[in-house]
Amino acid sequence: MTCTIFYTTEMPNDRAQVSGTAPRKPMRWAVEYLIKTPDGRTLVESTKTIQRATFEELRAIMDHTIGAIGDEAGNIASFVSWRATARGGRSKRRARR
Repeated sequence: MTCTIFYTTEMPNDRAQVSGTAPRKPMRWAVEYLIKTPDGRTLVESTKTIQRATFEELRAIMDHTIGAIGDEAGNIASFVSWRATARGGRSKRRARR
């Protein structure tokens, strides 16, 4: 099972794009995010692992993280995007040995 969430400020209705099946239990998430400022600076964090968060908790964690980074950049961002991926679990179709 793999679940990927992609969010950008340019998406309509402030909704994230989700592909895969959302995990039922808290999972570790690998996160990448990108913030661009009007003066042309780009802040990129390629990997950050969030320990054991549910699908619903992830959005709140990312809002807080982006807010903290925004404070460092002067709270002026022209573009924000992030992608979170969780992998794991068992496939119901996999045969047990």
